[in-house]
Amino acid sequence: MDNLAVFKMTPGRAALVGLMNCYLRGLLDPFVTLLEVHKLMYFMQVAGEPLRLKFVKATYGPYAENLRHVLNAIEGHLVSGYADGGDAPDKELELVPGALDDAHAFLENTPETRARFERVSALIEGFESSFGLELLSTVHWVASEEKILDFDDIVNHTYAWSERKKQFSQRQIKIAFDILSEKGWIEHSGVRGTAHSGRTSHKNK
Repeated sequence: MDNLAVFKMTPGRAALVGLMNCYLRGLLDPFVTLLEVHKLMYFMQVAGEPLRLKFVKATYGPYAENLRHVLNAIEGHLVSGYADGGDAPDKELELVPGALDDAHAFLENTPETRARFERVSALIEGFESSFGLELLSTVHWVASEEKILDFDDIVNHTYAWSERKKQFSQRQIKIAFDILSEKGWIEHSGVRGTAHSGRTSHKNK
């Protein structure tokens, strides 16, 4: 049977394609890594999209093992690069020709999903790198899942997550926290510390 004939677009799949494209506009590379896809879909689910992804606290931040079922289903239809099904964080995924047009057409008829997609797109602006998205999603997880809203405690919990998280400076953590607070992703609670001045790129700094 020709799988292309039975492939079905869904709100979650359309949002994934749209977010990948939005993300790619901020990069020079034509691909998105698997690590970045996990973080994009994490924020899409946090925004309220019922994706049924089971995120857990993992090495590189929030991770959902069952996202592999989605990627297997859309491989060759919307994305390419996931063919072997492995979960290496640096695995490179690309959009296939026509995927973006199909996704945008679908999102035009699903306003709630489109609104969530636009909210995530606005959040990740300036964080278009694996480093930036890991930073943003890690700080969000600490604040929302571990219920930590004091800045000093957020820094301590981030560094306690794993040795890897010590790559983030306190300034970078503060920038991520401020953006998440300002854009309504986490509750603002009289955080101590110096607010960042202006936007900066968070790519590999």
